[in-house]
Amino acid sequence: MTDLQAKTTAPGLRRLLKMLLLTLFVIAGTELSAQRRVTPVKTPEPGTTPKTERPRRIDRSKLVEMTDASGNTILVDTITGTEVKDTALMAPPPKMIYPLLHEVTAGVNLWNPIMRAFGQSYGLGDVWAELSLHNRYFPYFAIGVDNCNDTPDESNFTFRTPVSPYFKIGASYNFFYNSNPDYKLQMGLRYGFTSYKWSVENVTVDEGYWDDPSHFSIMNQRSTSGYLEVTFGLKVKVFKNWSLGWNIIYHSLIHDTKSSYGEPMFIPGFGTRGSAVTGNFSLMYTFPINKKKTSEVNTVTEGDTQTELHD
Repeated sequence: MTDLQAKTTAPGLRRLLKMLLLTLFVIAGTELSAQRRVTPVKTPEPGTTPKTERPRRIDRSKLVEMTDASGNTILVDTITGTEVKDTALMAPPPKMIYPLLHEVTAGVNLWNPIMRAFGQSYGLGDVWAELSLHNRYFPYFAIGVDNCNDTPDESNFTFRTPVSPYFKIGASYNFFYNSNPDYKLQMGLRYGFTSYKWSVENVTVDEGYWDDPSHFSIMNQRSTSGYLEVTFGLKVKVFKNWSLGWNIIYHSLIHDTKSSYGEPMFIPGFGTRGSAVTGNFSLMYTFPINKKKTSEVNTVTEGDTQTELHD
């Protein structure tokens, strides 16, 4: 080999060796970096089953249809023996968990007797009953009696209404119908009706010049009235089947018999004509009809070809 060939070959070999060394360093660095990024995996102890976040799946093609002791159609995994209810044959969960005929509640309205103790000169009371349908809807009926014997302040007459009956019919809605039936938040709509007599007695009229007052009375006028009530109330259990209830009532006359002597100031079951808001306070007792809840259905989510199971 000539001197020229040796001088030409030596630099080429040195460059080749440098490239090989650089390549080896790059490969070694990559391997070390990959090893540092590996997350260590803990090996489960012998005889234990590793926990997974996702539910275990089984192949639906391995399931066979059978009937259990309760008469329910189930799917059984022939490999593991796991039982799964067939959701295709199951009814959807009920929207209302209480039965149609749930319970009957009877009550007595104590509002007017209590108000009489504080000086009110009218009102007696009523008894009522309501039927619970799914603990959601409550048809309502009430019957009561009222009277009035009132001489308004700074007035020249006495208004009287003998003991007269009244009736109310309507329904209420319970907002917490899938909750404990011992506690209710209700809104209701009712129609009240009454036919009664009224009198205005001892009307005093001054004669003017001689200052000698005269008296007269308007007796035994008959009226028929109907009114609408919107109620909002609470029911709270206090002891066993006994409960207390409070209602705020907005009411309005919808029809009333006209009289040539004017309008009666008191209407049985309604109260004084000028009042738009009143109240109700009741002591009540509940008679259970059906305590059982509607059967709750536990469903299993199924895919097209697989079923998810939880351990």
